[in-house]
Amino acid sequence: MAKEKAAAAKAEEKKLDSFQDWAHRWGRFGTVIALIYMIALPFIVLVTYDCVPSFGEVINIGTISILMIYIPVGISEAISYTPMLGASSYLTFITGNIMNLKLPCAVNAMKLAKKEPNTPAGEAVASVGVAVCSIVTVVILALAALLSTWISPVFELPAVKTASNYLIPALFGSLTLGLFSSTSSGRKVVKNGIVGVIPVLIIVTALALVVRISSGGSLFGMVGFLIIGMLPIAIIFSRIMWKKGVIKVVDKEEAPAEES
Repeated sequence: MAKEKAAAAKAEEKKLDSFQDWAHRWGRFGTVIALIYMIALPFIVLVTYDCVPSFGEVINIGTISILMIYIPVGISEAISYTPMLGASSYLTFITGNIMNLKLPCAVNAMKLAKKEPNTPAGEAVASVGVAVCSIVTVVILALAALLSTWISPVFELPAVKTASNYLIPALFGSLTLGLFSSTSSGRKVVKNGIVGVIPVLIIVTALALVVRISSGGSLFGMVGFLIIGMLPIAIIFSRIMWKKGVIKVVDKEEAPAEES
Protein backbone atom coordinates (compact mmCIF):
# COMPACT_ATOMS: atom_id res chain seq x y z
CA MET A 1 0.00 0.00 0.00
CA ALA A 2 2.80 2.39 0.92
CA LYS A 3 4.58 1.60 -2.34
CA GLU A 4 1.42 2.29 -4.32
CA LYS A 5 0.98 5.66 -2.60
CA ALA A 6 4.61 6.56 -3.27
CA ALA A 7 4.22 5.59 -6.92
CA ALA A 8 1.02 7.65 -7.19
CA ALA A 9 2.69 10.64 -5.55
CA LYS A 10 5.64 10.33 -7.90
CA ALA A 11 3.30 10.13 -10.90
CA GLU A 12 1.45 13.25 -9.75
CA GLU A 13 4.68 15.14 -9.12
CA LYS A 14 4.78 18.24 -11.26
CA LYS A 15 7.63 18.36 -13.73
CA LEU A 16 9.17 21.35 -15.41
CA ASP A 17 8.05 22.25 -18.89
CA SER A 18 10.49 21.20 -21.62
CA PHE A 19 11.50 24.83 -22.20
CA GLN A 20 12.00 25.49 -18.49
CA ASP A 21 14.06 22.33 -18.14
CA TRP A 22 16.19 23.33 -21.15
CA ALA A 23 16.56 26.93 -19.90
CA HIS A 24 17.61 25.91 -16.38
CA ARG A 25 20.10 23.33 -17.68
CA TRP A 26 21.81 25.68 -20.12
CA GLY A 27 21.39 28.64 -17.78
CA ARG A 28 23.44 26.88 -15.10
CA PHE A 29 26.04 25.90 -17.69
CA GLY A 30 26.24 29.45 -19.02
CA THR A 31 26.52 30.88 -15.50
CA VAL A 32 29.45 28.59 -14.68
CA ILE A 33 31.20 29.54 -17.95
CA ALA A 34 30.62 33.25 -17.29
CA LEU A 35 32.00 32.95 -13.74
CA ILE A 36 35.10 31.15 -15.04
CA TYR A 37 35.70 33.91 -17.59
CA MET A 38 35.13 36.67 -15.03
CA ILE A 39 37.58 35.13 -12.57
CA ALA A 40 40.16 33.77 -15.02
CA LEU A 41 40.65 36.80 -17.27
CA PRO A 42 42.01 39.15 -14.55
CA PHE A 43 44.45 36.44 -13.41
CA ILE A 44 45.63 35.84 -16.97
CA VAL A 45 46.25 39.56 -17.50
CA LEU A 46 48.04 39.90 -14.15
CA VAL A 47 50.27 36.88 -14.81
CA THR A 48 51.01 37.99 -18.37
CA TYR A 49 52.21 41.41 -17.25
CA ASP A 50 53.82 40.06 -14.05
CA CYS A 51 51.86 42.32 -11.71
CA VAL A 52 50.08 39.86 -9.42
CA PRO A 53 49.19 41.73 -6.19
CA SER A 54 49.76 40.28 -2.76
CA PHE A 55 46.93 39.00 -0.59
CA GLY A 56 47.15 42.06 1.65
CA GLU A 57 46.82 44.39 -1.32
CA VAL A 58 43.66 42.63 -2.46
CA ILE A 59 41.94 42.08 0.89
CA ASN A 60 41.99 45.36 2.81
CA ILE A 61 39.60 47.80 4.43
CA GLY A 62 38.58 49.25 1.06
CA THR A 63 37.79 45.82 -0.40
CA ILE A 64 35.85 44.74 2.67
CA SER A 65 33.77 47.94 2.65
CA ILE A 66 32.89 47.37 -1.02
CA LEU A 67 31.98 43.73 -0.36
CA MET A 68 29.75 44.78 2.54
CA ILE A 69 27.76 46.86 0.06
CA TYR A 70 27.58 44.56 -2.95
CA ILE A 71 27.20 41.14 -1.32
CA PRO A 72 23.89 42.07 0.39
CA VAL A 73 22.77 43.83 -2.80
CA GLY A 74 23.51 40.70 -4.84
CA ILE A 75 21.68 38.44 -2.40
CA SER A 76 18.68 40.77 -2.21
CA GLU A 77 18.50 41.04 -6.02
CA ALA A 78 18.52 37.24 -6.38
CA ILE A 79 15.73 36.95 -3.81
CA SER A 80 13.54 39.74 -5.19
CA TYR A 81 14.06 39.48 -8.97
CA THR A 82 14.12 35.71 -9.56
CA PRO A 83 10.38 35.15 -8.86
CA MET A 84 9.56 37.67 -11.60
CA LEU A 85 12.20 36.60 -14.12
CA GLY A 86 12.08 32.82 -13.72
CA ALA A 87 14.40 30.95 -16.10
CA SER A 88 15.45 34.22 -17.73
CA SER A 89 17.28 35.08 -14.49
CA TYR A 90 20.44 33.34 -15.72
CA LEU A 91 20.85 35.56 -18.77
CA THR A 92 19.73 38.59 -16.78
CA PHE A 93 22.32 38.18 -14.02
CA ILE A 94 25.09 37.32 -16.49
CA THR A 95 24.53 40.45 -18.60
CA GLY A 96 23.77 42.81 -15.67
CA ASN A 97 21.93 46.17 -15.64
CA ILE A 98 18.98 44.36 -14.11
CA MET A 99 16.87 47.06 -12.48
CA ASN A 100 17.37 49.77 -15.09
CA LEU A 101 17.20 47.63 -18.26
CA LYS A 102 16.60 43.88 -18.10
CA LEU A 103 13.82 43.71 -15.50
CA PRO A 104 11.66 46.43 -17.12
CA CYS A 105 12.14 44.78 -20.55
CA ALA A 106 11.20 41.33 -19.23
CA VAL A 107 8.15 42.59 -17.33
CA ASN A 108 6.97 44.72 -20.25
CA ALA A 109 7.47 41.83 -22.69
CA MET A 110 5.26 39.57 -20.56
CA LYS A 111 2.69 42.34 -20.21
CA LEU A 112 2.54 42.96 -23.98
CA ALA A 113 2.34 39.24 -24.69
CA LYS A 114 -0.28 38.85 -21.92
CA LYS A 115 1.70 36.07 -20.27
CA GLU A 116 2.16 35.48 -16.54
CA PRO A 117 5.44 35.07 -14.62
CA ASN A 118 6.42 31.58 -13.46
CA THR A 119 4.75 29.96 -16.46
CA PRO A 120 6.57 28.33 -19.40
CA ALA A 121 5.17 30.90 -21.84
CA GLY A 122 5.93 33.82 -19.53
CA GLU A 123 9.51 32.72 -18.92
CA ALA A 124 10.04 32.16 -22.65
CA VAL A 125 8.79 35.68 -23.42
CA ALA A 126 10.91 37.15 -20.61
CA SER A 127 13.99 35.32 -21.94
CA VAL A 128 13.42 36.76 -25.42
CA GLY A 129 12.94 40.23 -23.96
CA VAL A 130 16.18 40.02 -21.95
CA ALA A 131 18.10 38.60 -24.93
CA VAL A 132 16.90 41.35 -27.29
CA CYS A 133 17.66 43.98 -24.65
CA SER A 134 21.20 42.60 -24.28
CA ILE A 135 21.80 42.61 -28.04
CA VAL A 136 20.47 46.15 -28.43
CA THR A 137 22.62 47.33 -25.52
CA VAL A 138 25.78 45.81 -27.05
CA VAL A 139 24.98 47.35 -30.45
CA ILE A 140 24.38 50.79 -28.93
CA LEU A 141 27.58 50.62 -26.86
CA ALA A 142 29.57 49.52 -29.92
CA LEU A 143 28.18 52.40 -31.98
CA ALA A 144 28.85 54.83 -29.12
CA ALA A 145 32.47 53.64 -28.93
CA LEU A 146 32.93 53.97 -32.69
CA LEU A 147 31.28 57.39 -32.86
CA SER A 148 32.60 58.73 -29.54
CA THR A 149 34.66 61.42 -31.25
CA TRP A 150 31.58 62.89 -32.92
CA ILE A 151 28.99 62.47 -30.16
CA SER A 152 31.11 63.33 -27.08
CA PRO A 153 30.51 67.12 -27.46
CA VAL A 154 26.76 66.45 -27.17
CA PHE A 155 27.18 65.04 -23.66
CA GLU A 156 29.05 68.18 -22.62
CA LEU A 157 26.05 70.40 -23.30
CA PRO A 158 24.57 71.88 -20.09
CA ALA A 159 21.05 70.75 -21.03
CA VAL A 160 22.17 67.15 -21.54
CA LYS A 161 24.11 67.14 -18.25
CA THR A 162 21.04 68.45 -16.41
CA ALA A 163 18.75 65.89 -18.06
CA SER A 164 21.11 63.00 -17.26
CA ASN A 165 20.76 63.71 -13.53
CA TYR A 166 17.05 62.88 -13.77
CA LEU A 167 17.31 59.67 -15.82
CA ILE A 168 17.52 57.23 -12.90
CA PRO A 169 14.86 59.00 -10.74
CA ALA A 170 12.54 59.09 -13.77
CA LEU A 171 13.13 55.40 -14.45
CA PHE A 172 12.46 54.32 -10.87
CA GLY A 173 9.47 56.66 -10.67
CA SER A 174 7.88 55.17 -13.79
CA LEU A 175 8.50 51.64 -12.51
CA THR A 176 6.95 52.51 -9.14
CA LEU A 177 3.90 54.12 -10.72
CA GLY A 178 3.50 51.09 -12.97
CA LEU A 179 3.51 48.77 -9.97
CA PHE A 180 1.14 50.88 -7.88
CA SER A 181 -1.27 51.68 -10.72
CA SER A 182 -2.32 48.05 -11.17
CA THR A 183 -3.83 45.72 -8.59
CA SER A 184 -3.64 42.74 -10.93
CA SER A 185 -1.35 39.86 -10.02
CA GLY A 186 -1.64 37.05 -12.52
CA ARG A 187 -5.11 35.49 -12.31
CA LYS A 188 -5.78 37.32 -9.05
CA VAL A 189 -6.61 40.88 -8.10
CA VAL A 190 -5.14 42.29 -4.88
CA LYS A 191 -7.29 44.86 -3.12
CA ASN A 192 -5.54 47.38 -0.83
CA GLY A 193 -2.18 45.73 -1.56
CA ILE A 194 -0.39 49.06 -1.07
CA VAL A 195 -1.08 48.70 2.68
CA GLY A 196 1.67 46.06 2.90
CA VAL A 197 4.27 48.54 1.66
CA ILE A 198 3.42 51.27 4.20
CA PRO A 199 5.65 49.99 7.06
CA VAL A 200 8.56 49.59 4.62
CA LEU A 201 8.17 53.18 3.41
CA ILE A 202 7.95 54.46 6.99
CA ILE A 203 11.06 52.57 8.14
CA VAL A 204 13.16 53.52 5.11
CA THR A 205 12.10 57.17 5.38
CA ALA A 206 12.93 57.25 9.09
CA LEU A 207 16.34 55.64 8.52
CA ALA A 208 17.09 58.07 5.67
CA LEU A 209 16.28 61.03 7.90
CA VAL A 210 18.39 59.66 10.77
CA VAL A 211 21.40 59.04 8.53
CA ARG A 212 21.01 62.40 6.81
CA ILE A 213 20.71 64.35 10.05
CA SER A 214 23.38 62.47 12.01
CA SER A 215 26.17 62.21 9.44
CA GLY A 216 25.00 63.99 6.32
CA GLY A 217 25.57 60.79 4.35
CA SER A 218 23.32 58.48 2.43
CA LEU A 219 21.82 55.01 2.69
CA PHE A 220 23.77 53.65 -0.33
CA GLY A 221 25.95 51.43 1.80
CA MET A 222 22.87 49.99 3.51
CA VAL A 223 20.80 49.31 0.38
CA GLY A 224 21.39 45.55 0.30
CA PHE A 225 20.75 45.12 4.02
CA LEU A 226 17.62 47.28 3.78
CA ILE A 227 16.16 45.21 0.93
CA ILE A 228 16.84 41.93 2.73
CA GLY A 229 15.37 43.33 5.95
CA MET A 230 12.35 45.02 4.37
CA LEU A 231 11.21 42.01 2.32
CA PRO A 232 10.14 39.90 5.34
CA ILE A 233 8.62 42.97 7.01
CA ALA A 234 6.45 43.66 3.96
CA ILE A 235 5.47 39.98 3.66
CA ILE A 236 4.63 39.58 7.37
CA PHE A 237 2.69 42.86 7.53
CA SER A 238 0.79 42.00 4.33
CA ARG A 239 -0.10 38.57 5.71
CA ILE A 240 -1.38 40.11 8.96
CA MET A 241 -3.52 42.58 7.01
CA TRP A 242 -4.72 39.74 4.77
CA LYS A 243 -5.73 37.69 7.82
CA LYS A 244 -7.62 40.70 9.22
CA GLY A 245 -9.40 41.22 5.91
CA VAL A 246 -7.83 44.58 5.11
CA ILE A 247 -6.02 43.12 2.08
CA LYS A 248 -8.14 40.87 -0.10
CA VAL A 249 -7.17 38.56 -2.97
CA VAL A 250 -9.95 37.59 -5.37
CA ASP A 251 -10.16 35.99 -8.79
CA LYS A 252 -9.84 38.47 -11.63
CA GLU A 253 -13.19 37.34 -13.04
CA GLU A 254 -14.91 38.21 -9.75
CA ALA A 255 -13.36 41.69 -9.43
CA PRO A 256 -14.93 44.79 -10.95
CA ALA A 257 -13.49 45.78 -14.30
CA GLU A 258 -11.93 48.99 -12.96
CA GLU A 259 -9.85 47.08 -10.39
CA SER A 260 -8.21 44.66 -12.85
